[in-house]
Amino acid sequence: MRLGNRMVGCLCLGLLICTGLTAAQDKKEQPPVTASSRFQLSGYTQMGYVYTDPAINTFLIRRARLSFSGEIIKNLRFRIQADAAKSPVLIDAYFDYNLKPYLVFQVGQFYIPFGLESCTSDSVLDTVLRAQVSDFLAPGRDIQAQGRDIGIQASGNYSIFEYYTGIFNGAGINKADTNKNKDYVAKLLLHPAKFLALGGSFYGGQYSAREGDPAVTRDRAGFQATLAIGQFFLTSEYIWGKDDQISKSGWYVKGLYNILPKKLQGIVRWDSYDPGTAIAANRSDRLTLGANWLFTDKTKVLINYQHDWLVGTEVRTWSFLAQFQIGF
Repeated sequence: MRLGNRMVGCLCLGLLICTGLTAAQDKKEQPPVTASSRFQLSGYTQMGYVYTDPAINTFLIRRARLSFSGEIIKNLRFRIQADAAKSPVLIDAYFDYNLKPYLVFQVGQFYIPFGLESCTSDSVLDTVLRAQVSDFLAPGRDIQAQGRDIGIQASGNYSIFEYYTGIFNGAGINKADTNKNKDYVAKLLLHPAKFLALGGSFYGGQYSAREGDPAVTRDRAGFQATLAIGQFFLTSEYIWGKDDQISKSGWYVKGLYNILPKKLQGIVRWDSYDPGTAIAANRSDRLTLGANWLFTDKTKVLINYQHDWLVGTEVRTWSFLAQFQIGF
């Protein structure tokens, strides 16, 4: 049985890599591999290079993901996603039932509906790394769970409104709850115009690193805005958090311009993170300059230069990051 599972895993990973390489050679988007009209197989691999002054000089495989999704019966869909490059392997596993556009139920393991960047798939990020505040404060990423958790959610849209509300374990992916409390999240987005989106998120919970550990406060609040004018896109996000008695906060502002639409993008992002608002000289700021070349929507090259500094000190570092993504 174990040998059979290993063979299936090897075949899936080989299919992911080979199909991705084929897509990289063709400028046109390749159609998804399907078992039937109701099921879809997709995936992507990200290969990277990092040079950080003075300590790091390495190639790496960031992600190698394979996803299987489909419609079981009308309006009832599922998705399973695994990552062969890291542990835990299971990333997504959920069902969703679409009653109406304004009422969709989702149950299983999936993105916690909080903020903007944290809920953005790694395959469509336009920078190699997320902003510091997303990694350190967004629920699910703050505990190294890739922005996901196990729970149930209701969502939908009506007119200019889009909403999400859910209940989660709060322990991270592939984990049972570590305390008797459940975590709650709510997110509301407004689309007053085609070029503008505004939103706010709230998360309230209690966190225990292990079963039996005392539960401590883990609250989050966030605000987001997106502006699109022609080929220029501006996004910004602010997140405040409280872990036990410590208040934290951070923000980012990012501008993206399509120099050659669907081919070449230029990016500038400034982000900031303060792990303790009551402590002086511990805020970390980062400037990211980037350029992306897109072969297809899922096959692209990202080049980033990062300059980091600890505000109020002489601590400075810079990094060069490159990432080649192939997908289908």
